[in-house]
Amino acid sequence: MKKWISTILLAALCAVLLCGCGVSLDGDESVVYVDKKGIVYSLDVEELDQDFYDETELKSFVDEAVETYVSEHEKGSVKVEELTTEDGVAKLKMRYKTSDDYTDFNGIELYQGEVVASLAAGYVYDGEFARVEEGRVTGSATKQEIYADEDLKVVIIRANTDVKVEGEIRYVSCENVKLTGADSVSIRNGYYLDTGSTTPAENVTPGTESMEMEADISGTELAEDFTDGQAENAADDGSFETDVYTFIVYK
Repeated sequence: MKKWISTILLAALCAVLLCGCGVSLDGDESVVYVDKKGIVYSLDVEELDQDFYDETELKSFVDEAVETYVSEHEKGSVKVEELTTEDGVAKLKMRYKTSDDYTDFNGIELYQGEVVASLAAGYVYDGEFARVEEGRVTGSATKQEIYADEDLKVVIIRANTDVKVEGEIRYVSCENVKLTGADSVSIRNGYYLDTGSTTPAENVTPGTESMEMEADISGTELAEDFTDGQAENAADDGSFETDVYTFIVYK
């Protein structure tokens, strides 16, 4: 899921790796988890492209990238919790002290905080939103409804991945989203939540009025670009950033 991880494996093994998490997140799908303190955990899982791989070599590349980042940021800002390769499948679990650390390290835009703070940061709640109760869509929602509750928090991400929050989802943007539980969603191209609304949503992709973020990760990228085929594969497996902002509003 992380761009830097894919470039590391491109340089080291000509393979693709996905990144991971540190809470009790296990399974066969990539996921980003945000706890109530704003700490981010990630798990990414993917089959390696080649039969040959060296777990020790992979770990050294990942550890070097983390060490470089931490040396330029706060101690404990990024931590590798586990890296395994088994039967041609790589899994990396990681912990990030803040959503900013996740963003800066991976080049994948992630925001977590109160809804009111997200507005001050320049995020725009346009497009169609679904109202959610106990893990089920109960209709459409307006941004005014979302703004009205001052206790709501939000995770905003630009990536095709699964996302889990520590809380109960109350509202979520519809584009590229499938609701998978009271606290989780899956984000993929082509998904769309059906709210039952007959009113067309505003023809605007949810996003931010502030500058668009670029994947500029000093000290973590070991190769410049993917070939066209590798970039296409990365998009197909849902592991990279997109132009679509997904808003997950919860309490």
